[in-house]
Amino acid sequence: MQSKWEKPYPRVIESVMNNEQILTFYDFPASIRRSIYSTNLIEAVNKEIKRYVKRKEQFPNEESLERFLVTRFLDYNHKFGMRCHRGFEKAKSELILMFEALEY
Repeated sequence: MQSKWEKPYPRVIESVMNNEQILTFYDFPASIRRSIYSTNLIEAVNKEIKRYVKRKEQFPNEESLERFLVTRFLDYNHKFGMRCHRGFEKAKSELILMFEALEY
């Protein structure tokens, strides 16, 4: 695979080859890789917060903005805290074995 992309993208290949952590999501079961490398949930929350914060006039001071943000984060954690991401239920037994092996 490396030789296929090395000629058109030498800097990218060099970067990947020099940083082993970039591709660690391949160590996990295929059913959950998309959830691991995707940042869609984070991006959605950031977009929502930016939309509210742009209307600065609704916050009389920094403390009110901070309270608002904390409330939004708590709501987000409550909403997604117990959610099982796509593929995790299917990969549960593999993940348990992977992390039990790390404990020793």
